[in-house]
This record gives sequence, C-alpha cells and structure tokens, in this order.
Amino acid sequence: MSMSDFRSELTALCEQRFTGVLRIEGSPAGAMHLREGLIAGIVTPGAPGPESLLLKSGRITEREWSAAYAAGAAEERVAEQLTATAGIGAAELEVVTVSALYDAAFALALNRPERWQTEPGAVHLPLPVRPGVHPRDLLRENRRRLSELSQRWGSPQQLVMQRVTGRAAPSGVANARFRDILLHANGRHTPRDIAFLVGRGTFAVVTDIVSMTARGLLDGRPAPAPTGAGAAGAAIRTPAREGGAPAAVPPGPLPPAALPRRRPGTGRPTTN
Repeated sequence: MSMSDFRSELTALCEQRFTGVLRIEGSPAGAMHLREGLIAGIVTPGAPGPESLLLKSGRITEREWSAAYAAGAAEERVAEQLTATAGIGAAELEVVTVSALYDAAFALALNRPERWQTEPGAVHLPLPVRPGVHPRDLLRENRRRLSELSQRWGSPQQLVMQRVTGRAAPSGVANARFRDILLHANGRHTPRDIAFLVGRGTFAVVTDIVSMTARGLLDGRPAPAPTGAGAAGAAIRTPAREGGAPAAVPPGPLPPAALPRRRPGTGRPTTN
C-alpha cells in the first residue's frame, strides 16, 4: 500500500460523505472517525489524545475527567460537563481537541500504512471535533510539518523513534517546555514517549527537541544502547542544520497560545 493510495481512499470517503471508522494497520496503527466525510477524531498510540493532553498537562484532574465522562459520554456531552464542572472554557477545549486531531494525523503520516478498512456506522467519541476537519486540510498540514522537520533535521521518521539524552540540568534552563523535556531525557525515552509524559503533542515535542539539540541542551553524540526491556531505537543525533531561531512560545505546560487555532470554516490550525 502506498501513501498516495491512502490519500485517494481518504479523499473518496470525504466525497462520499462517509460516516464511520477508517481503521489503519501500521506502525503506529490508528482509527480515523469520520462524520459526513469530515474527520471528527483520530485515535492512535503514536500521539496523545485530548484526554491525555488535558490530564497530563494538569488542566483537569482524574476525578473531574471521570465524573464528566460518566455524566456525558453517552450523549457526547463530555466537553459541556468539563466546562461546567472543571473550570475549563469551551474555546480552550476546542483548541485541545483540534490540536490532538492534527497531531494524531502527523503521527500516522510518519509511516506508510500497511492496510486499512472501513467500518460504516455511527461514530461515538468523548471529545469530537465538530463539525470535523476536511481531509484536504489534514493532508496539507502534514506535508508542511514533514517538510519543516526534513529541512531542519533530516528524516522525521527516524527522529521520532530515537532516544533522547540530556546534556544540561533542567534547573539551569529558563524555558519551561525545555525543562519538562530534559526531566525525561534519560536516554531511554523517545520524543513520542516524552509527548505522552508531559502532556504535549508529538509534533510540538519533536520541534522543541530539534531546537534543543542545536543549542547543545540534548546530547548529539552516540550513546550506548540500553539493554533488556525498554530498549528503543538509536541515540539522538545532531541535526544537519537548524533552520533559524524557533518561534517564541509562552512557557508553561500546554499553554493555549501555543496550540493550533482554527481558521473559521476550515478547522485548520494556524500555529504550531
């Protein structure tokens, strides 16, 4: 199966106004949930979902999530329950869910899908994106992200699977996002692992890692491969080139200003 075949399939489902699930086998695997041809959510182990982003970032507590889910999951009113009981705004929730969707699409785009199948039927998600995102916008954003990483580093596929080792003490770094990454840069965690641990998107963590490596905060030299359970990939290397200074992003865990925002009528994020 080729990526062009998959893109054609996704485009056809959109044109047919398909409602159901597009299940994808590969590394990582995933499930795209479509409504009337638009993508309402993507579930994949390759990127944190909205629940993980909210919990790991400290936006909401486990108790608040469990209560909102129990009260609203059946009618897809989890977002409304969180807004009413957890003190999180509707606009902020929308940013989180859209961000998670684009991040999941990026994770799936890193490798060619092995095969896929469609399952027509009603779609049920705790935090769907409404009305959904057009596949065209997801594909366009994926191309931009992959191109950016390729220019600044090299192979995005290899980067996401490499282990990250710190060269600086977290306490000596002013940027809160960088500190969070350094706390987990122990030579065993990949960028994907760190994204789940800190409650940020995989793409956002990867781009920070590229910048941090160029600044000497992460080890660009080969490191001994860990043995036994948990060993993964090769040590992180120095990027071939750093494409200019990174855009300034307010520090702090998962700040709203750092998340993608939607353009009216498209659902496409305007910033990383």
